Amino acid sequence: MLKRPLTQMFVILSASMFLSGCLYTDIQVPRAYRSASPIDVKAKATDKVVVGESCNRSVLFLVAWGNGGYVGAINNALANEPTGAILYDVHVDVKATAYVFGLYTQTCTVVTGKVGSV
Repeated sequence: MLKRPLTQMFVILSASMFLSGCLYTDIQVPRAYRSASPIDVKAKATDKVVVGESCNRSVLFLVAWGNGGYVGAINNALANEPTGAILYDVHVDVKATAYVFGLYTQTCTVVTGKVGSV
């Protein structure tokens, strides 16, 4: 009698693991990025440091969306900067947050760099 509920639970858990994001998935994730160095731009000692973040989210293991890539994070970092500004000496971190055993998750790419010009 005890075997049947355990079998059903195993099937449900297995299906949820393999079907995560099967209802809708639209995400972008970072793979590689080459940052400009102080030699590549007109660097000054007074260049300010900016931070940008872009995130992917998922809900109930069924729906996932977001742009957690480098381009989104860099665009957010340079949003208040003049046209033609470029980030150099860039550092990238990934920040992940999950609630209720992962029923809602958020994974963010955080970019920190100095603003310079070419």
